[in-house]
Amino acid sequence: MYDAQPKKMAIFYILKILKKYTDGDHTLTQKQIQDRRKKDYDMTLDRKAVKRNLTDLIDLEYDISYSEKTRITKDGEDETVLTDWYLNRDFTDAELRLLIDSVLFSKYIPCNQCKKLIEKLEAQSNDYFSAKVRHICNLPVSSPANPEL
Repeated sequence: MYDAQPKKMAIFYILKILKKYTDGDHTLTQKQIQDRRKKDYDMTLDRKAVKRNLTDLIDLEYDISYSEKTRITKDGEDETVLTDWYLNRDFTDAELRLLIDSVLFSKYIPCNQCKKLIEKLEAQSNDYFSAKVRHICNLPVSSPANPEL
């Protein structure tokens, strides 16, 4: 196996951070992404490299949103700053919850498959959603024992 250099992994780690920590209600600035990368992966990256990797992800057609803010520099000129980055999700939290409930109340899905499906559905969102569904437990094991479902 080969060892990938941290610079080559920068864009991948930034995407993982966006998937794990962001959504429409939870955004991150470039500085927060930089700090999270240092904390989670023990790798440093300057702010310009973070912005470059984020724009590269957008060029690669990842559905990443941000807001533009204008600030005045020391020279008195207006400068546009990109901030509040987040990854748009395929499913909203309400849709994921509906799918999880559907799996839980299905009479035809065995209990062990039900648990696996719920874990896969939870993985479609971020850490904030996982905290909302920790209380979910399976129904009694009265479901069929057909593993070929």
